[in-house]
Amino acid sequence: MLTLSKSDEAIRRQVERILAHSLFTRSERMGRFLRLAVERSLEGRAGDLKEYLIGVEVFDRKETYDPRVDPIVRVEARRLRSKLKAYYEGDGSGDAVVIEFVSGSYAPQIRFAEDAQTRRPAPPADAMTVAVLPFADLSPAPGHEYFSDGLTEELIHALTKVAGMRVVAWNTAAQMRGWQQDLAAVRERLHAGTALTGSVRIAASNLRVRAQLIDTSTGVYLWSEAFDRTMQDVFAIQEDIAQAIVRTLRVQLVAGPVEAPLARSRSSIASYDLYLQGRYRWHKRTPEELAGSVELFQSAIAADPNSALPYSGLADAYAVQVDYGLVSPAEGMPLAKSAATRAVELDPDLAEAYTSLALIRSVYELEWEEAEKLYRRAVVLNPGYATAHHWYAVDFCAMQGRFPEAEANLEIAGQLDPLSQIIREGYAFLRLLQRDYEGAVRRYRELIEFDPAFYKAYTSLGRAYIQQGRYLDAIAMLEKGRTMAGDIPNILGAMGQVYALAGEASRAREVLGTLTELARRMYVPATVFAVVYIGLGEYEGALDWLEMGYERRDTPLVALKVHPIYDPLRGRPRFESLLARMGL
Repeated sequence: MLTLSKSDEAIRRQVERILAHSLFTRSERMGRFLRLAVERSLEGRAGDLKEYLIGVEVFDRKETYDPRVDPIVRVEARRLRSKLKAYYEGDGSGDAVVIEFVSGSYAPQIRFAEDAQTRRPAPPADAMTVAVLPFADLSPAPGHEYFSDGLTEELIHALTKVAGMRVVAWNTAAQMRGWQQDLAAVRERLHAGTALTGSVRIAASNLRVRAQLIDTSTGVYLWSEAFDRTMQDVFAIQEDIAQAIVRTLRVQLVAGPVEAPLARSRSSIASYDLYLQGRYRWHKRTPEELAGSVELFQSAIAADPNSALPYSGLADAYAVQVDYGLVSPAEGMPLAKSAATRAVELDPDLAEAYTSLALIRSVYELEWEEAEKLYRRAVVLNPGYATAHHWYAVDFCAMQGRFPEAEANLEIAGQLDPLSQIIREGYAFLRLLQRDYEGAVRRYRELIEFDPAFYKAYTSLGRAYIQQGRYLDAIAMLEKGRTMAGDIPNILGAMGQVYALAGEASRAREVLGTLTELARRMYVPATVFAVVYIGLGEYEGALDWLEMGYERRDTPLVALKVHPIYDPLRGRPRFESLLARMGL
């Protein structure tokens, strides 16, 4: 097994090997493109690789460069993919390092030849899978992208309620922004038989929406229409587009009329506008953007207290803040529950609200039976809501040890949201919980290959290595993730554990000191301290922290029944008593 530093060196040598080949020697800018992409990925900054950055840094475009007008980056990316394919089919066929670009992404996928056998062929495109790509904002004034994104997300929601139709989730669709013209990439990456593309233009109170439904295999337009309305008609436009798509694909759908309404419950335009801005910021998932989304959802509620949507958004914002450790469960979860409960009262058919409530009832309130009813209700209301399947799989079924059900639901979530990093991480996590450490390592390495910028892939791989006793490899992966994400308490806890297991008790205690200092100014889960004490073999100290976490309702404790990290504590009376109190 190569260490991380040797791997980086091997990858850099491979870049120079490729660029020295006759296919590339006369392509200076293509060389700059490849070097930039690989270096950013190795630095953990693959997320920076956007069209604008590449256009400016590689192709010398000015600061006014607009990728929507100038397609130079997309054109050259296709040329780079083609040349790399030719290289590896020819002189590079025996190379130890493979560097390639998947259509729709500027982040390179890097693997070693030894990993080739783990790569699975992509499933064929499904004729009944529709990808609703982010609508382009063509408004003369800036600042309306949130609206075009919001319209896209609402259309996705409407279409997921149609029986027989599978709709690619927003998280995945958003990653295909700017690729509306590359139907081959949409088909290859999303396995979608049809794609809905479009544009939004807002001028004063006037709204123009153009939408096209396209067969991804032939490029044939199945339907196209323009809507010229006022902003007050936005809800009607959403339903008109959804109904038109259903009519177009009716011959392939389950026979009979669409009985369920396609649009969500109505709200005032002012409230809806604030809600869309809140969702736009919520999707960014940084601490600052999450805090901003809370304020916008609260403003949307003030503008229309009878609208369910902003309450649902507020519940999700609070829940994610807790999940990311930005606020304590005792502070954030009651707020999330209050918002989700109000959303259900206002709209009993809102699947997102039931999903948020289910998460709260399980991981925070430990009311497992009630939580399962809420998850199942959410799936019935909206079978195409990927988050419901994902959370039910990983945060409920897996925590109960019901792994076949967890895997089945996670598979559905992955089909609905095929580019989701966190869902892919879930596949590996299930392997880890079932003590299939080789399978977990393989999955985590595939995730790193898929998205080198996703820090959790490295830290999770480090945890799998800990279970295998590969402590030096574990430290390397945890350090890599820490470099990318900073001093996140969960990462520090895992590092303290592996130091202890590797015989470096003094370093493990230094980590405990760092965590104690962090806890004075931010929320730190009790489990983070407990795992370090487990590594040190001080099991009573670990149990002290776990019992404290139970009193604080720390949500990470729900993994006590199934996570191998707690195996040294099993059979001890205090641990078994804690499981019983948690309903596990």
